[in-house]
Amino acid sequence: MDLDELSGFREQTERISGFLHKRLKDHLAALSLLLAPGRVLGKYSGGRESAPRADEALAELTEKYQQACGSLTFLKTELDEETLAAIGPAIEIHPYEYTHEAQGTKGAKSISMTSPVQWVATYGTGFSLSQIRNLLTGEGDRRSQPVRQFVVNALAFQVVLGRSAGAAHLLKDLRYQIGVETLPGLEGLPLTIFSLQVPSFRPADDLLLTAIRLSGVPAFIELIDPDAVHSLEDPLRLEIEALSEETAP
Repeated sequence: MDLDELSGFREQTERISGFLHKRLKDHLAALSLLLAPGRVLGKYSGGRESAPRADEALAELTEKYQQACGSLTFLKTELDEETLAAIGPAIEIHPYEYTHEAQGTKGAKSISMTSPVQWVATYGTGFSLSQIRNLLTGEGDRRSQPVRQFVVNALAFQVVLGRSAGAAHLLKDLRYQIGVETLPGLEGLPLTIFSLQVPSFRPADDLLLTAIRLSGVPAFIELIDPDAVHSLEDPLRLEIEALSEETAP
């Protein structure tokens, strides 16, 4: 791949990634009533009505939060009513970002990479992942409350999604894979990751370094191979085929 091909791949990738980002955002908005925190946490999250097994959900959220506090030691370990009540119903999706050390003839360079087919989902706080990372590197109490609310909102979304089997099943049928993992700079905080089985790849380091040297910005997006998209499998077809094989004489 040369620079001209790289430019074409990147333009195509950004167009597809924008479509997929909007698609996920629209799907989560359509399911927002099923994923409202009050449906699982009830009055604990500021809801007007109680919810079945809300005590269990709160206990699960509290356990997850206290585990996160083991790494984010500046946070208060007790969940207060104000923070719980501030868990809003809006769902935000953030780009999945990581740092890649590209190796060149003049040494290594850190590049901020973005996946075009993966996203982090949380209840919204108005802060991006980059802003939360920056707050974590700050000093004093100025960072504690925004980070605390972000942590609680992220963990609350996990609890609600895990207890909303119908919504999770619909999202699976829409081809999303849902997992939980930590990201660099946010170690100790498990985040909900949505991904699609659309192949993406990182260009060779020498080409990456040339591209960011020309742009002046040490950031890049993984590329989607349009030819590989044709090999995508249909989960529904695979399930039906498996059932057919089970019932075959």
